[in-house]
Amino acid sequence: MKSRSAVETTLSSEAHSGGWGVIDTTAARLLMLSFFLPEKLQGLIVMVAGLYFVVRTVRSKEPVAGSTYFQAFVISSFYLLYLLAVPLTPHEYRPFLSLLCQRKASLLLMPLVFAITAQSFRRLIVGELIYFVYGCFVACVIGNLDFVYHMWISKEPAHVLSHVTYRVMFETSTGIHPTYMGMFLAFSICITLLAGPFKGLAKYLLVYLLLIFLLALLAKSPIIALLIIFIHYAYIHRQALYRYKIALLGFFAALVAACFFIPFIGQRLGEVLQFAGVGKPGNVADNSVYVRKLIWNVDTDLLKHYWLTGIGPGRVLQVLHERYFFYSIANRFPVGYFDPHNEYFSEWLSFGLLGIVLFVVVLVLHFSKALRTKNHLYLYLLIILAVTFCTETLLSRQEGVLFFAIFTSFFFFLSQPTGDLESPHCRS
Repeated sequence: MKSRSAVETTLSSEAHSGGWGVIDTTAARLLMLSFFLPEKLQGLIVMVAGLYFVVRTVRSKEPVAGSTYFQAFVISSFYLLYLLAVPLTPHEYRPFLSLLCQRKASLLLMPLVFAITAQSFRRLIVGELIYFVYGCFVACVIGNLDFVYHMWISKEPAHVLSHVTYRVMFETSTGIHPTYMGMFLAFSICITLLAGPFKGLAKYLLVYLLLIFLLALLAKSPIIALLIIFIHYAYIHRQALYRYKIALLGFFAALVAACFFIPFIGQRLGEVLQFAGVGKPGNVADNSVYVRKLIWNVDTDLLKHYWLTGIGPGRVLQVLHERYFFYSIANRFPVGYFDPHNEYFSEWLSFGLLGIVLFVVVLVLHFSKALRTKNHLYLYLLIILAVTFCTETLLSRQEGVLFFAIFTSFFFFLSQPTGDLESPHCRS
């Protein structure tokens, strides 16, 4: 009698044989590249690719454990709070809540898709993760070339260039918010290190280029997350660190070159030093760190009043807008309007104590699975998300929702206890 793994291997080889194998690979690659396409096209590709792998699983007759459906329900459970909030929300706020439910629907659907998808197709997708890196690299090249082109036309001297101008123009040309692109870059670096098809100099050259793109954007949360990841990566490879001395020298060379040639880095660091009391005092008009402090103060002040019951997901932005409106009047300076800029605060303010507890429980389940299976790429993804959640309402944009829903669901059900993932392209 054949073992379960032998049966899966036989079915997998049959499922991916012939013309279907080419289509399977194409679907996986399009799924990875979809993050860098316009929103409507992105949503269409994710929907079609997800449905395709579900149908292929049914046709291949690969066994799917029944327990995976319950697990899918558990890791998507905090989305159900949005559905339950609809009848409890006043009529005037329901249109916005309905929009939120539509925007976040993938939080419920993607766990179900990857729970149904057979293990052989999940492993196939692992082999195409490098296409996410390719998409990220090409998007950054386009964004930077567009910026250089516009600066060349305007003939502005380099020393007067603003990091705000750079980030705005980058988002305009790529359609991706700089912090989200920073998150994509950090994850791309992890994919290149752990699951990319490159070895030696080519591998580290790609890592350095991605790192320089990240430093140019200087999205603080992804950089902090990447620093934590590098510390962990160095620790697990500590016995062989001497073999990476050239790679480490290249890393520091890339860091120094970026700081020297990219004026935006000095500007962003200047904001942090100004906030710490070095140099002349700043304010919310000219320092993004002071803006972050303002947002933090407003969020925590609201939590003092709504920590138990929450405001309701349909009313959070309206209440925040009122706060910033009266703050602007009191200080005689328009500070604009902001969302919570913190996913933990967003869930807490929306649903109260139940919301934040359920959200954290889901994250803990993901971290537990990553540690138990020793899947380092999964772990690094979660570190990037957990840190970025501290400064961004990540699940308020389609690109953030899909990034979270697709990759966390995929790795949760991949269940591959192999430590560093190996791309099929690297196998002999």
